[in-house]
Amino acid sequence: MARVPRQLILQEGSLFHVTWQCHNRDFLLKPLWTKKLLYSLLLKYKSKYDMTIFSYMMMDNHLHISGQAPSLEKFSKYFQVVNSVFAKAVNKRKNRYGQVIRDRFKSPLLEDEDVLLEEMAYHDLNEVRCGKSDDPSQSEMSSYFYYAHGKLDPLLTPPPCYLDLGASPEERQAAYKAMVLEILITAPRKKNGQYTKQLFIGDPAWVKEKYEDFRKTRKELKELKSSKGQDPPPKNKAS
Repeated sequence: MARVPRQLILQEGSLFHVTWQCHNRDFLLKPLWTKKLLYSLLLKYKSKYDMTIFSYMMMDNHLHISGQAPSLEKFSKYFQVVNSVFAKAVNKRKNRYGQVIRDRFKSPLLEDEDVLLEEMAYHDLNEVRCGKSDDPSQSEMSSYFYYAHGKLDPLLTPPPCYLDLGASPEERQAAYKAMVLEILITAPRKKNGQYTKQLFIGDPAWVKEKYEDFRKTRKELKELKSSKGQDPPPKNKAS
């Protein structure tokens, strides 16, 4: 797919899911130090760009992270800075050159908090689905420990949809674990392609409407750009 203008997907207050892969699908995130480095950068720049982070899952060759965009400008700048600093640090320590992150990161729009909560739970099962572990608690770097076990995590802000799971932290943790367990039992190997290949994630009717609006707006922008780039009509020569 051609490069998609991010302003046609996200805007101020949008719920997002960001994902990227390591260049050449290399396992550059496999060493624990790389995951901890990436986490520290996400945390370091979070306040500077007013970012709200709800969840994350760091796999050995890719990242999943969800949150809410304060503005498109701050959202884009946040990930540009984090990814750039991360890439330079990894290259320096590994004595390598070139790209660390494959292409441009993806950032589909989530319809609402119901979709967000489902996305969080499915991402916590990434390592289970790929056969790396049998339990999401075995993942080294994810938000599962915060939502299921109450482990402190300064990077995260719990969304209202999580807070609605119970009246106390214990009730919310139990409900979240039960939700993840249900997915583990009913669809343990379900792939998460919808979170990486689509621009909009939610109810099929909503997704269809968003794609129609997206195509219409993109077409209008192309036509406007084309009309501005046309050569002016030739002037009539004096007789």
